Amino acid sequence: MPNKTLESVLEEQTKAKAQKREFRMLATLLAHQFHVSVGDHLVPMIGSGTEQNNIEAIAYWLAQHGHYIEEAKTTKLDPLNQLHNELNKQLLRLEIGG
Repeated sequence: MPNKTLESVLEEQTKAKAQKREFRMLATLLAHQFHVSVGDHLVPMIGSGTEQNNIEAIAYWLAQHGHYIEEAKTTKLDPLNQLHNELNKQLLRLEIGG
């Protein structure tokens, strides 16, 4: 850690953990909105393939689409609607094979 102080490393880790918690909470809300059942059927479709369940797959998808969250924060809007619409598009594409 040549140029990083312990404080800055801890700050980065804290931010990363907070972001992971945020993705997990949003994933849970989206899963509820889409009536996603318990299981892992979304893992190969929207996850990286290493997730253990649908919530983790949605959280991974959210991490890949984090720019929506950041954009919404800068405009002080709730990102959930935009993310809901984008995930809905993705799931529809997968459902029809596109």
